[in-house]
Formats: sequence, structure tokens, C-alpha cells
Amino acid sequence: MWMCGAAVVAAGAAMVGCSTEVDLTAPYDSIPVVYGLLELEADTQWVKVNRTWLGEGNQLLAAQVADSSEYPAGAVDARIVELIPSSSGGIVGNELPTGREWTLKDTLIDNKDVSGIFFGPLQRVYYAATSEEALRDDMLYRLDLELPDGKSASATTTMVESSVGSINQPPPNLPNYKMGFAAVNPDGTATYPNFPFRWTTSPGASLYTASLVVHFEERYYADDALTLLDSTRERTMSISVGNREVSGLTGSQTIDEPFECQRLYGELSTRLEASPRIRRVLGRYDPEYQMERAFDFVLQVANQDLAIYLDVNETTNSIVQDRPTWTNIEVTRPDGSAVGGIGLWGSRSTLGVYGLGYTKQTIQHLQEGDLTAPLNFCSPSELSDYYCD
Repeated sequence: MWMCGAAVVAAGAAMVGCSTEVDLTAPYDSIPVVYGLLELEADTQWVKVNRTWLGEGNQLLAAQVADSSEYPAGAVDARIVELIPSSSGGIVGNELPTGREWTLKDTLIDNKDVSGIFFGPLQRVYYAATSEEALRDDMLYRLDLELPDGKSASATTTMVESSVGSINQPPPNLPNYKMGFAAVNPDGTATYPNFPFRWTTSPGASLYTASLVVHFEERYYADDALTLLDSTRERTMSISVGNREVSGLTGSQTIDEPFECQRLYGELSTRLEASPRIRRVLGRYDPEYQMERAFDFVLQVANQDLAIYLDVNETTNSIVQDRPTWTNIEVTRPDGSAVGGIGLWGSRSTLGVYGLGYTKQTIQHLQEGDLTAPLNFCSPSELSDYYCD
């Protein structure tokens, strides 16, 4: 209940000095909103720097104006500074710089989602090329921002050490390896193995998100007989294998994540349109090894800061929807006082075994199985009994 200065007397009471006007826009302190994830493998690092705002009028309309949440071009002084870790390997706050640093430039890109309340598709982002001077997995990296209103922001993160050799199964060094998702019995039924995806953790990794990626081409025909090709489209589908948290950050832990191969057929049947005018070519043909390649096993690896952020912001089914606020962005006013920042400065890495093949019975069951037969999958290989002729 909102109350203003009032004097209440007996019968015939009168309100004295009461105003219903409230100035919601003053005082207001704009806060930087910063999101950046370093990647060792990337030749360019990207950072998103925005700001909170409050103004008069309809704020939904204000959200459609870029100047509401973006700093002006050239107004932000941003850089990435390389630091020597402490003896413990963690972040203590007094790490010395190595002398290497990268200045971030701002640019406009046109890939912003326009389905929300904010402006798009153009958005201002900040970038630094790291192709010539690559980042190192044994160093820390601090983001320093000097903002046009006199505030400064900073955050320091560790890196995730990565190598494709961290994946043990499927084997990364067998170019002719084929995934077998089904074994077809003589009576036409199928049995499905549990495929043992396996990897060894890397130093600095805190969370692994494993996915199976399926590649196929969709061919759209103008007739049910599939004689008049209208158009084609390259498609990928990502199927979650699982998320695994790592208890320690030193690496060398072996993780086994079994995958129920029947899920492949179930996911395809529920997520793809069944149409007599759509034919789907599973993967591409590799003439050197005389095999079809259609699958990737991909690991997204998060460092501790990113893992904490994802955990705090994970979707919940609890009736209590209030979530704690977590950020590692530190903001300082011109007078030296601290103000809470918003966002995340972390690191991630991507590991993968790409271009995995598939067995004859895998495509056979796709064509003949009850779940996936209506999807019209076929092989790109002329040598296959299930060729897209």
C-alpha cells in the first residue's frame, strides 16, 4: 500500500500535501550488460556490450530503438588482457599481465533475432582477431571496458584446454568408422544397441554438453511420383546425448555417456514432416572410402564461470520462479564506488568427431521401419541397395 504525507482528522477529514505524481525516471544509473565467451579454436573473439535504460513513455517502443540499449559507435574502449595465473591456477585478482593484449573494435552485424521485443536484425558487437596471436589455454584473460559515462567494467576468466584426442569413442582417428544404430532381424524387426560415447575431460572444463548431429538433404518434388524436382535444402538436426558436470578442474576423468540408438529413429519421426513429396538423402558419399558420411559427435565444453551461469539460469518447473542473479562482471563508477554488473565473461570450447559413416542396416531400418519409412530416407551412394534412384 502506497502512502503519501496526509493528515487525518475526525469526521470531515481532509488530505493535506498529498501528491499522486511519482517520477520513475530519476535518479537512474545505467548499468553495462556484457556477454562474451572466449574460444581457443576461434580466429575471432566476440563480445556483446549493451546497457540498461529507463525513459518516459512506452518502454516496448523504446526497446525497438537501438540507442536505448546500445552505446554509440566508437564510444566504448574495450580490450582483452592476457594474465599469468596464480600458483593455484585460480583467479585471485592480482595477476600480472604478460604484455599481450587485444583491442576490441565495434561493428554492426545483421543476425539478430527479430521475433522478440528488441530491435533487429542489426546489432552492435565488439570483436578482436586472434588468428595471428592465438589465445593460450594456460593463461587467464581479463576483459576491460571504459564506458562513455565514466564507468569501467572488468571480468577475468580461465580457459578450457581442448583437443580432439579427448574423445575416445567414437574413435577420432578412424576415417572409415561407421555408426550402427540398428540391427535388422530376418523377420524385419530391429534391435537397437546402446552406443557408448566416451571422452576424457580437459583441464579447466566444468560442464560438457554432448550432441549427435545428423546431416541430410531434403529434396522437394512437385509431384507424388517424385519426378519433378522443385528445390533442395541442406538440413542438420542436433539430438541431445546428455550433459555431464565435472567435479574437478584438473582433467583426465573418463566419462561414459551411453546413447539409446532407438532415439535416433524416434527423434527423426517426431521432428520431421512426413510427406510423399519430400525425399531425404542421408549424408554425402565419400568415394575415397566408398562410404556415406552423415553424423557428427560434438562436445560443447564450458569453463566454471559459464557452467555456473547456465546452472543458475536453467529452466525450472518449481512454482518459485525467482532466480538468483549471478554475474562475474564488476562495474566501477567514476568516484571508485562499485555497482553491480550484469552478464558473463567466460570461455568454452568445441570438440568433435566429424563425418562419421553409417552401416547398411542403419539406412535399411530408416527406409523400412514403421517410425521412419514415411520420411523417405535414402542413401547418396550408387553402390547402396537404398540409393536415391
